[in-house]
Amino acid sequence: MKTTIGLPLFAIAMTLSQTAFAHTRLDIPVVQEGRRVDNSVVITHGCTDKEVIGSINVFPDAALARVQTSTDNFVDNIADDARLATDIYSGGSITGLVSREVFSLNELIKDPQGNTVGFWSGLGTVPASGWAAKLPVRIGAINIEPTSCASKVVIVPAIANICQLGTLADVTGPTGRFEADNLFVDLWTAPDAGSPFDAPAWNFPATLTVERDLENNPLPASCGEGFAVRVFPSAEQLDRDFKIIYQGREFWPNSGI
Repeated sequence: MKTTIGLPLFAIAMTLSQTAFAHTRLDIPVVQEGRRVDNSVVITHGCTDKEVIGSINVFPDAALARVQTSTDNFVDNIADDARLATDIYSGGSITGLVSREVFSLNELIKDPQGNTVGFWSGLGTVPASGWAAKLPVRIGAINIEPTSCASKVVIVPAIANICQLGTLADVTGPTGRFEADNLFVDLWTAPDAGSPFDAPAWNFPATLTVERDLENNPLPASCGEGFAVRVFPSAEQLDRDFKIIYQGREFWPNSGI
């Protein structure tokens, strides 16, 4: 007997599919440890009805990052971990990939030691709706420490899609905290950093999940099934790195242009 999907059910499925991909995400969200990936930050919409004029993407500095662990994939059982991210994994270098298809100006963001932790892009536009744009980035191989009980590591970058230049007050709005209907910027960031740039909830940020290679890097016997680890930029790192500086001048966020 032939079966068909009724129009209402099809419409619901399409709506759910579109909703699932409405946020800014990484083109390749899951990789196995030990494998480099040429990835992209995918921008799918602007700030309500405003086009995106720039983007900033900052990955966790392992020396400053916040670390959380969970035995139920971050549903209810979530704990802050005092360990450094470097105790759990190594690698994950960030390399810019040259592209001017969306924005003609792209610059790397570096830590005080000269290591690249992200990039920003400008001088271009992404329409408010109906289009998707890809900003390429190379993420070096990440290796989970053999003595760690991490079954996977979830890397959470901080991403801002900028629709209007403005001040930090414009970003945080009248409540002093970013709201999803902000007309200046869309933030895809962790909500737990303790920063003015925190997003409202954990369904906002993009993630890169690094799965442990259990064949070549098995969990220690004492770990049982292990646990998931989540790593994201701390407030200290965001205060240092989450900004656009061009030719010595801070363009975002700024005191007003």
